[in-house]
Amino acid sequence: MQAKNLLNTGVIEDLPEDDLNPQQRDAVNCKSRIIYVNAGPGTGKTHLLTSKLVEYIQASNTPQKIVALSYTNTAANHIGEKFKEKADKAGMAKEYTFYYGTLHSFCYSLLRAYNKGLEDEQIDTILDDEELFDLAEEICIQSNKKYPTKIIESALKSRLNADDDLDQLVAEYKKKYRVISIHDILSDFISKLYEDVQFQHWIKEQITAIAVDEAQDLSEENYIILDKLLTLMPKVKLFLVGDPRQNIFEFNGGSYRNLEGFLSQHQQYSTKYLTLTYRCGQAIVDYVNGFSFTDCDNTQLQSRCKDAGHITIKRCSSEETEAIAVCEELQNLELNDTAVLCNNLKYMNSLMVKLQAFKIPYKVLGGRRILKQHIKLLKHVLRIIESENEYSIRKVGEAAKLQINQQQTPRKTAKEQFYESAIGMKILAIREDYFRLEQTTHQVLQNVIEQVMSRQPEGSSIDDDYKKILDLSYHYESLSDFLLSFATDKESFAEFFQKDYVECTVPVDDTYLTISTIHSAKGLEWKNVFIMGLSEGNFPNGYFCQGKPKEVQDEYYNGELKKMYVAATRAKEQLFLTYATSLTRKGYTFSKRPSRFISNLESRPQA
Repeated sequence: MQAKNLLNTGVIEDLPEDDLNPQQRDAVNCKSRIIYVNAGPGTGKTHLLTSKLVEYIQASNTPQKIVALSYTNTAANHIGEKFKEKADKAGMAKEYTFYYGTLHSFCYSLLRAYNKGLEDEQIDTILDDEELFDLAEEICIQSNKKYPTKIIESALKSRLNADDDLDQLVAEYKKKYRVISIHDILSDFISKLYEDVQFQHWIKEQITAIAVDEAQDLSEENYIILDKLLTLMPKVKLFLVGDPRQNIFEFNGGSYRNLEGFLSQHQQYSTKYLTLTYRCGQAIVDYVNGFSFTDCDNTQLQSRCKDAGHITIKRCSSEETEAIAVCEELQNLELNDTAVLCNNLKYMNSLMVKLQAFKIPYKVLGGRRILKQHIKLLKHVLRIIESENEYSIRKVGEAAKLQINQQQTPRKTAKEQFYESAIGMKILAIREDYFRLEQTTHQVLQNVIEQVMSRQPEGSSIDDDYKKILDLSYHYESLSDFLLSFATDKESFAEFFQKDYVECTVPVDDTYLTISTIHSAKGLEWKNVFIMGLSEGNFPNGYFCQGKPKEVQDEYYNGELKKMYVAATRAKEQLFLTYATSLTRKGYTFSKRPSRFISNLESRPQA
């Protein structure tokens, strides 16, 4: 198995007994084949998980093939870094291999590694959601609008059904352009696991233990894969770490119910609990311990922090005065250890305007969806170099205004026509050098920027983007890994997406405030955290379940409470909860009461 996150040998030393607290030590020492750890925020999940990986290596007399998976690339990279720190310590030498990443990237890497051993190797390109919509529009037009674009887009994302006319049409286009969606990765992997006997035998040699972080956010497909791997490999061990109270990605199919369903099918498992939080002060712990969820227990946290923590509620007359109140408070805080969170970025537009008036620099997490045009073209060029992808050849041809016959006449294919153009010859030469000279990802990217992309003035925004992406490319051993991350890891590539929020005009250096959605803040922590917009009707917003059955409403408010739990537990010492008593929407002003999530707190100082 080849991947950028694969480490081929390691040196592991025995951990001292005091390196883990009693709860963590109990989980690490557990010998059950399947272990589920219910780990609250700040209880040392990463430390526990990486310690367990070390234990798997120490306890075995044969080389271990360890896989560590998380919901996001950022979390997976953090696990990889922490494991390397432990593995680099001198001591007892044990041979092992180690892969870390998301489940999507892991499955894609395995499929590629397996296909490389086949004569009819086929490398498909992963299209992101924006590209899938473009392709759906093309199919819509060429099919004489037989199907709406949105319906086609949905079919492009989902697993194909060969008996359906639309799915057959979509399958033809995917085959024509050799493209897949991110959603196809898991479907294709599941098909291999269940239907390809040769693949089943091959994969048995690839894994000895799997550790999964954020287990509460895995989809049903994710657990189908884990279940089948356990069936195919009776000796493989599974270590699941999660927190049902932090299950906030149900819109992506991730649900605590999936975890419960999986565990119910595997009766021989052990459950452990981590309740000692080293992040949140006692005041914050007392607050979130009072939450009551409808689908899971709220296992009580116990603070192990020296600082007792403090919660402040700021009641303001409007969104504007709320933004001013936050800015005034920020002037007394260390910006680099402070974040402002909200249920959606749009609500914080007023804050971003006021921050600039107060000369407070900030950076934003989340909220970017559309790739910048020059970066999109650069990605297409890299795809051509990596796999001669037909879809990218057409896109680069369109950008260069080439007259390429898409019907691929008997005389010359679209690819042959493209390589005869000026830009095509440049890309072909770079591609040949890449494989012939075994160039690094950084080298090939540098060649593309210098020889193919339009020259930009020094210091321009596009030139700055090229420098940033060149720096990022050092982290990837192969172009395949780079493109895979580009498709699956928006966090690492966030700088290259167009901003759909008020951009900061104050010079931003190493000192800045973090502004984030709650979803993007998950897994992070700050000394000081503001949660804005805590008015009933904004967070939570009952409009989204209005008129629906009570069980649907209960499920919605339970999900919003989990988001509040995640947001509040990002704070280590100070938690500021702010809300406006009136909101203006479309020219109308509405009176608002405090959110149900803070109405039980007594102190409500005026701002």
